[in-house]
Amino acid sequence: MSLTRGTVRQHTPRDLQVYGRRYGLEYRVPALSLQADVPVLRGVVQERVLGPGMQLVASDVEVLHRYESCSRTTSPLSIIVLLEGHAEVNLARETLALTPGMALSVRLDAYHGLQAVQPAGQRLRALTLGLDETRLNQLGERASNEHNSRMRSWHLPPALRESLEQALAVPLASPAQGLLLEGLGLQLLAHGLFPGEPAKGISFSAPGERQRLERVRDTLRHDPAQSYCLEALAELAVMSPASLRRKFRAAFGCSVFDYLRECRLSLACGYLHKGYSVQQAAHFSGYRHASNFATAFRRRFGYSPSSLSRIS
Repeated sequence: MSLTRGTVRQHTPRDLQVYGRRYGLEYRVPALSLQADVPVLRGVVQERVLGPGMQLVASDVEVLHRYESCSRTTSPLSIIVLLEGHAEVNLARETLALTPGMALSVRLDAYHGLQAVQPAGQRLRALTLGLDETRLNQLGERASNEHNSRMRSWHLPPALRESLEQALAVPLASPAQGLLLEGLGLQLLAHGLFPGEPAKGISFSAPGERQRLERVRDTLRHDPAQSYCLEALAELAVMSPASLRRKFRAAFGCSVFDYLRECRLSLACGYLHKGYSVQQAAHFSGYRHASNFATAFRRRFGYSPSSLSRIS
């Protein structure tokens, strides 16, 4: 399948079973039967072979129902990139929370499967770059020895993240798009396989600075309907508003209020799925005017919130 602009479609539990057989995954949708025709995802899932032994899968979907997955096959190396959304992964009793701008380098054996949980009510944009054993061995002995840990998380360099976003949002004509994606795949491989210096652009010099930034993020995520100002959030982080603005973006890949907007839209999706009206979902999610909510929703998801309420 060519990784260009795809067709938006609904993906049911049956579709997930097809993907599972193809990629060695077992899917579970707690709220639905695996034989149900109710959509779990709405959006685009695309695949592309970037070269011998290297494949890229890109997804841009809205998660309508919480679902879980667990890998059932070995994988010499997979690099999972989260551009938007949130996920929780677990491997061999190690649990990680992935946020936008984070990547995960993982290799799977026959004894440990990667488990992932995708919450409902969010837009999920992710990339998975997979390598087979032959391609990994071609990179040399150092590459095989370097990636000894089963799972390692890291932050995308800002320039690489921007290039990935651009390549997916405005694809070039074939075959230029293929060459571009292959080059970006090799960059992902370089960063994901050979651990280097920590990502530049942010320095947590003061004790507990990272934890204070996470405190701000958690406050927004747990209660997005509240009204916030940058000055009050900066006080919570014990830093100046300018420092909060700069360090929040560097740490989490988006601005403070971009993150707040995503949290509010995710909350609103949940209300819409429960049968609330657009006006109610807007009000309960922190929007003073339903028209502003509808504009933000359409800009983010590409369709109106009223169409989502019809799907539910």
